[in-house]
Amino acid sequence: MALSRARLLYIGAVLVSGIAIGFLVRQNPEWQQMAVPPAAWPFAVSLVIDLIIGQMAAQGRTEPLTMSDRFIAVIGAGVIVTLMTAVGN
Repeated sequence: MALSRARLLYIGAVLVSGIAIGFLVRQNPEWQQMAVPPAAWPFAVSLVIDLIIGQMAAQGRTEPLTMSDRFIAVIGAGVIVTLMTAVGN
């Protein structure tokens, strides 16, 4: 199954957000002590992008996201954040 442009952009954007969050947390290690751990922050990014793509899919402008798209993006970004913060310590 080929991925649509919106699905690829979603996965790429969430993975890049994982890298950005990892860099930010390495610069500010005290953020690791927040109520919501940085590895979970990609969920928020995913939610915002998912809502946008969901609206576009409802209008027939793109395909809806699948659960595997979400899984790959969010788990991948969480692993990236975890690895970046673990290496930084």
